[in-house]
Amino acid sequence: MATTVSGCSEECVSLLDSLDPSCSALKKVGGVNRRVYIGQLSQLSSYGQDTTTKDITAITLGSCGSTSYKLKKFSGKKYKNNGTYELTVGENVNVVMQSAILVLYHFTSRDKEKIEQLFNAEDLFVIFENNAGQVEVWGIEFGLNASAGSGGTGVLLNDPTAFTITLSGEQSTLSRIFNVGPTSTLAQNLAYLDAIAN
Repeated sequence: MATTVSGCSEECVSLLDSLDPSCSALKKVGGVNRRVYIGQLSQLSSYGQDTTTKDITAITLGSCGSTSYKLKKFSGKKYKNNGTYELTVGENVNVVMQSAILVLYHFTSRDKEKIEQLFNAEDLFVIFENNAGQVEVWGIEFGLNASAGSGGTGVLLNDPTAFTITLSGEQSTLSRIFNVGPTSTLAQNLAYLDAIAN
């Protein structure tokens, strides 16, 4: 039985739901596909979340005058981008450090300039298409900021020449699945994002 101190129950956390994984969860493949979208919380007007599934169902971007904000979309190589979670135990609450690790390819100075814009951009959120046929949203609560980066020319012909940037930020949850509807397909989810991206 929970005791009460100054009107606050000591059992602030509800009992866990069943943690038995589904067959789909047990057989879910890893890795991120080549498609990635990036947005800024300052340009996000709102987002919808299903109260039952906890999936994000809509993303609405604002505008600046007559210009509507857009997600930035890019396609890299399969099996290069990835995301990580790390639980951080705090004095008041525990938080999840979400990190989106992006491998960005460049050939021109203008390509490099686009990568440089991420260095100081604040409160980003990242949307991955994963190899399990899902779309995941990272950092949409409190944003992600650049926390590491490295790149170079390589030495041999097959050495990597891309720039790898890590965008990290503390959140109260793990990433969320993006699903415009309970029966929506991957193609429908990506079409929704493509419509608000450039």
